[in-house]
Order: sequence, then C-alpha cells, then structure tokens
Amino acid sequence: MDGFLDYLLTQMWEELLLVLLLWLPLLVLAVVCAATLDKLEPRRRRGLVPLFVVMLALAAVLFGGAWVLGQYGLAWRTWVQEGLAALLWLTGLSTGILTVVYGGRWLRAWRAGWGQAAVCLSGLCLASAMLVGTVMGGLWCMGPGERVITYAGRKAILGTWTWMGRSYELYEYHGPLVRGAGPMLVDWDESLVEGAVNVPWGTPW
Repeated sequence: MDGFLDYLLTQMWEELLLVLLLWLPLLVLAVVCAATLDKLEPRRRRGLVPLFVVMLALAAVLFGGAWVLGQYGLAWRTWVQEGLAALLWLTGLSTGILTVVYGGRWLRAWRAGWGQAAVCLSGLCLASAMLVGTVMGGLWCMGPGERVITYAGRKAILGTWTWMGRSYELYEYHGPLVRGAGPMLVDWDESLVEGAVNVPWGTPW
C-alpha cells in the first residue's frame, strides 16, 4: 500500500511540475500574445501573426499528425519528426521573443509597476516553456536511425536505436514520410536482410 501511495504521489508531483513549468507558462504567453496582437500597429502585427500561424500549423502537423497516424498503426519517419520538431522549436522561440518584446512596450505603458512585473513574468514563462519543452520535445521526437533495406524480398526499414549500447528493429515501409509504428517482427533472421551495410550484427539485441 505504501509503495502504491508513493507511486501515486510521484506521478501527481510530476504532473504538477509539468503544469507549472510548461502548460501554465504557455498559457500566459498565449494570453500575452493575443493581447499584444490586439495592441500592435498593423505593420508590426504583420510580422507576428504569420509566425504565430506557422507555429500552430507545425504543432498541428507534428502532434496531430502523429496521433492520426497512430490510429492506423503508423508513425512519422525519423527525419520528418525531427525536422518538424526543429522548425517548431525555431518558430516557437521566435514567436515567444517577439511576444515578450512587443508585449513589453504596451505592458509598461499600461501600468508602471504591474506592467514591468508582467514583462518579467512573460520572460520567465518563455524561458521555462522553452527549457522544459526542449527537453521533453527532444525526448519525444527522437527516433531510430533509419535505412531502407529488403527483408525476405520485402522492402522494410531497419531502425537503429543507440542508448547504452545498440539495438535494431524492423519496421514496415510505407514511403518516405511514414513507417510502421511498432516493430514488424519480434524475432527475425538477419541473414534475410539485404542492403544493410556496416551493421555489426554481433551486437546484443
């Protein structure tokens, strides 16, 4: 019973930290960004609005696309997932910086003391969201090194996982953008693999 309680408290603490360090800062930045767009003159608004729209579109494609693909037993190829994640990180950082800079101008004019505090809070929220988002997003988007091979006369993807050693998995090939979400075989014969160059098959599985 004590072990279950400890596990439950640990999970609750992790969820609370995630809310405090990622989701709440993102919510604050979204509110400041929306208010800033309302206050900005049209010339500067034209610079922030496209960035904000592109960021939302990239997030929808990356995370929404991953969810939809998962319903059909598919997943993004590693290069697609990591490329989209890198673009999302860059646009998120740019949008956040512009939000804090532009928001700081009208926040300071809004109320001297409270406005400066709001600017500092926005900067802290940006730093927290980018730090936690970078770590969690980096862990989530990392995929195996991939190469297209032929297994038993059928095109497949050989995935190489490197973490405290090296392991290999076979995934179904579904084109240059997506692959099978899970390994296509649990036990497979490396002698049936064609097209894998410089693969140290002696490495423990």
